[in-house]
Amino acid sequence: MIDRLEVVNFRAFRTESFNFSRLNIFVGRNNSGKSSALSALNILAQTTNNTQLDSGPLILNGEFDQLGTFKDMVHGGRANTPVRISFSIRDVQCQFEVKYRTQRREMEISKYRLSRNGNSVFEYAATKDRYDVHINGVNIDELGDHIKKKRPKFDGFLPVFSDIMIALRRARDADRTFHESKYNFFRDVDRNLFHFRRLMIESFGSFESLGPFRDIPKRTYLYSGETAANVGRTGENAVTMIASDNSKRGSERVGFVDEITKWMRATEISGGVRVKNLTDRHFEVVVIGNDGTEHNICDVGFGCSQVLPVLVAGIGHALLRRSRTAPILIIQEPEIHLHPNAQAALGSFFANLVSYRGQVFIETHSDNLVLRVARHVALGDLSPDQVKIFYVEDAAGGRKVHEVGIDKTGSFNPDWPGGFFPQRQHESFEVARAAIRENKNRTGEQLEFRYPSK
Repeated sequence: MIDRLEVVNFRAFRTESFNFSRLNIFVGRNNSGKSSALSALNILAQTTNNTQLDSGPLILNGEFDQLGTFKDMVHGGRANTPVRISFSIRDVQCQFEVKYRTQRREMEISKYRLSRNGNSVFEYAATKDRYDVHINGVNIDELGDHIKKKRPKFDGFLPVFSDIMIALRRARDADRTFHESKYNFFRDVDRNLFHFRRLMIESFGSFESLGPFRDIPKRTYLYSGETAANVGRTGENAVTMIASDNSKRGSERVGFVDEITKWMRATEISGGVRVKNLTDRHFEVVVIGNDGTEHNICDVGFGCSQVLPVLVAGIGHALLRRSRTAPILIIQEPEIHLHPNAQAALGSFFANLVSYRGQVFIETHSDNLVLRVARHVALGDLSPDQVKIFYVEDAAGGRKVHEVGIDKTGSFNPDWPGGFFPQRQHESFEVARAAIRENKNRTGEQLEFRYPSK
């Protein structure tokens, strides 16, 4: 789980920090900069998952995000300004600075610090004419003849330590006077670097990021025999995942159709969905009306097809990845083309995901969704410390982020800055709080996708 993120000179932010929880919700007006923090997570993920060598410290254009050039990424478009990203995962803290070399037209790491439990593991700082490397707080120049100082290698933003360990093993094998303590000193560093790499793979190897623009539905689809692990940035793999899962039996089956049907019935959007075979090569996705009639997904409201990847991504996060460690799910504008009741039901959907391992990030314009999450806190389904809301505004002095909490009564603390919720929504919230007082005796463990009574 990503506990903390800090960015400097990154996209909309000159400098900003975020302390995350299990469910993290970003809100704000259009063009306020709320997607910038999510972009930082996206590029960390696509850089971690990159399999190409010598690709540079950051992958700006990949499967999760398209940030263009360094000049597009850096705050204010100043190519001579370095970008700094800091983050914490469990007991590890990583901070690195990336600058752009105009002549070579490439990015490089100019500063780097990796710590574990607050203790320095690896540090690197470079200027035009010199550089320094510190291992476990000790300058590498002070560590003896067997270690030849040279610029460290990075796999993306992960330090590569193999050259030093190979040199040490050779020196130990060839020199009987070699001190074993020196080898153990470097082996400890190597273990900490491996620990960091493992945490990154665990966190970002199960990463899913669904953007605000989803593919339009098709009238028919092909049984290609291919499967997908993620819905894709535009939700392009959602139907393939549903159809593939629908063909499985027993414990291998996740149950996408069943869980999607639960949500659609709870929102009264429809009576559910099903995969209908047309030939041995073709199938269609059918939406079942509340009267039991069946309709091709192209012939119903656009909201059904647009929310489908959201539901598949969320269900996959909870059930498909339950054997993996701390998966991360990002969804931007999940409420597109949905009526207010369905938007609120998405709040229940995401609140349910908190009972599973992992971390969820939502960017939304829907006050109905946020209010429903607050209602779940008041009902006791979520604890206040499991939810963080970040309101991003384009203030006179630049983008500013306000962290808004939810207390155990479901109230926002502090109040929304700038009157983000209009008065009508404040009145709706008061009505919801009154309903909560009438339902305080509700019991039962909330493991499946369940919703408060209307």
